[in-house]
Amino acid sequence: MRMRILLSLAAAAVLSACTSTGAVLLSETGTYPETNPREVRVFLHEENVPGDFERIALVTARSDASWADEADLIRAMRRRAAKLGADAIIVGDIHDPTTLERVAEVLTDYQPQRRGRALAIRLVEHDARD
Repeated sequence: MRMRILLSLAAAAVLSACTSTGAVLLSETGTYPETNPREVRVFLHEENVPGDFERIALVTARSDASWADEADLIRAMRRRAAKLGADAIIVGDIHDPTTLERVAEVLTDYQPQRRGRALAIRLVEHDARD
């Protein structure tokens, strides 16, 4: 039982290490305190965001396609956005490897990447509650 828990923790650490993130700051108003990644809301379209918001950063995530799926990329982008003080992200595009990239993976040592992009935002209603 103890070994199973240790292996699960090790696997989780390896998988989380396989996803890298980046951010380009867009906000000119400074920085915000870090937020809880689990509370960072996810929107698929700008028109779904309730009320006004400030654009904080363009957040990107990248991972080996064999180790991470779209949910992993979104979790990684939420974590990165939370570090910047965002309380929501608007998911942009997520690129999955093409069939040609998958064939190249089998025939060579090529490692196809899954990539995602999101806009990290801070809701105006959130600032009014602070």
